Amino acid sequence: MRKELVELHAHISASIPTSVLWSIAHAEGMKLATKDFWEFENKIVLSLERKTTLREYLDTVLHPILDPLSSGTYAVEKAVHETLGGAYRSSNIIIYELRLNPMKHNSGGQQDLDHIIMAALRGMEKALLEFPQIQAGLIFCMDRQFDKTKNEIIAEKAIKYHKRGVVGIDFANYNRGHFSFKEYKDVVKMCRKAGLGVTVHTGETDADNDIGEAIEYLQPDRIGHGIKAAYNKPVMKELVKRRIVLELCPMSNIVTRAVENIEELRFILRTFIETGVLFTINTDWPETMERGHLTDQLELLRNEKILTEEEIDRCIQIARKATFTKGAGINAYL
Repeated sequence: MRKELVELHAHISASIPTSVLWSIAHAEGMKLATKDFWEFENKIVLSLERKTTLREYLDTVLHPILDPLSSGTYAVEKAVHETLGGAYRSSNIIIYELRLNPMKHNSGGQQDLDHIIMAALRGMEKALLEFPQIQAGLIFCMDRQFDKTKNEIIAEKAIKYHKRGVVGIDFANYNRGHFSFKEYKDVVKMCRKAGLGVTVHTGETDADNDIGEAIEYLQPDRIGHGIKAAYNKPVMKELVKRRIVLELCPMSNIVTRAVENIEELRFILRTFIETGVLFTINTDWPETMERGHLTDQLELLRNEKILTEEEIDRCIQIARKATFTKGAGINAYL
């Protein structure tokens, strides 16, 4: 019997199969840089042989190509529906938290934000009707490169649609030099009071290694990536003390050179286990990496003898307890 898996960290733009992105582009009449599907796929899909840096991928592929392709009500609804159903069918993922920044999917402000959010919720509801075993929710990402006013709007929308299936908030993207978690203490407090979970992208690369600041000012329930904590004993001690769960994404860290190789990945995970840091295994970008599905990533950790089967099961149990979702099927939000 296949394991029932949990996905706590996946971004909508990189969770859509390339074939679905291609179909969306043609259904919407969007002009692509190529008319050859395989050229398109090679452009956006990374692998152990085709690596890049995180910033380069964000700036040349994810934001300028994938976000527009998954923009608009039709694309957003289809993307969420296909992602949740596909993950259940291919990997037996029964708990899935999908994150998006709705302002990155409203065609540059040309479409109403509430319509985009409702489209995402419709897509989720369709998947939950088809697969009532799934426990799902949306996480809204604020952006380090947005001004506070924009991010406050995203937080307010997350609160507004909390009872419909928006379960948490996040901070994503890299800092261009003006962002500080300290400025968002009030925003996060407001979201937490409304019942939203709090997670934060930090500690993925040396450039965004502000884990200490995130812990001090936001007191997050979880941290996205956080791999640089393995090199900072005081931070690890704080993570253990506060029982903050790390959302690790092994393959995306490798293909974006956030970790140098398998040996460094092994060092990081074994360090966390030895120090008692809680972590889960996730995909980040399941469809824009070769063998990026959660089952593939767990297989990598087994084959490379990074985690034992018992430790993998432990990660799954940690994820079950750490999820922001409340229950399975459509009834969870009715």
